[in-house]
Amino acid sequence: MLKYLLVLLGLSFTSALSAAETFLHVLTEDWRPYNYEDKGEIKGQSTDIVVKVLDRAGIDYKITLYPWSRAYRIAQRKENVLIYTIVRMPLREDMFIWSRPLATKDVSSLFKLSDREDINLTNLEEAKRYKLGVIKDSMGYLYLKNHDFSVSLVPVSTEQKLNMDHLLKGYVDLVAASDKSFTHITKQMGVDPDALTKAMTLFEFSPYMAFSLGTSQEIIDKVNKAYDELVEEGAIKVFESVK
Repeated sequence: MLKYLLVLLGLSFTSALSAAETFLHVLTEDWRPYNYEDKGEIKGQSTDIVVKVLDRAGIDYKITLYPWSRAYRIAQRKENVLIYTIVRMPLREDMFIWSRPLATKDVSSLFKLSDREDINLTNLEEAKRYKLGVIKDSMGYLYLKNHDFSVSLVPVSTEQKLNMDHLLKGYVDLVAASDKSFTHITKQMGVDPDALTKAMTLFEFSPYMAFSLGTSQEIIDKVNKAYDELVEEGAIKVFESVK
């Protein structure tokens, strides 16, 4: 009887361990139009694709929305995590296991108030004279830090709406944002689009989903296979990536 119970306990432990190894923690942030929360539901262009892929893959998962900096750090510390929408860039290449693109190419830029006629940027170096609003650990934050911006950066750890509010109130002179996201945020906040102007284009990027290091290879293979099948079927567009 004791031997039978030990066998049952062993099987239960093995099953629990196997379940833990195949559960995928999916992390995202509020970054319109890619991913955002609306009335308690996580939506967005990227979310639609991620859900479609994970359901096809037959993986047990849960999507949680966090401020970007928190999601980004969790994905660097824990195994079996999928993070989206994340920009693939050289600084991050070895920090994650990159999966597949989630959208068409976008552009990261610096924006200013239209009436700030004193701000006329011809190169990135000139931007160091001004206070720049960025989201901590975002693509803009990492890009500017890598170009020796430090004192001039004013990072926030929550969302782009706070950066926008800082710009409108004059707390910062410029904000770094993707062109698509900036358009959605201004509309969401009811800001007159003519009141804001692009001051400078920074770089082109591709939105991706990526796995944390140490994620089960079984999960990675299932997700990538499901994505590729959906592309082949025409259920997901073919997205060209930035080289």
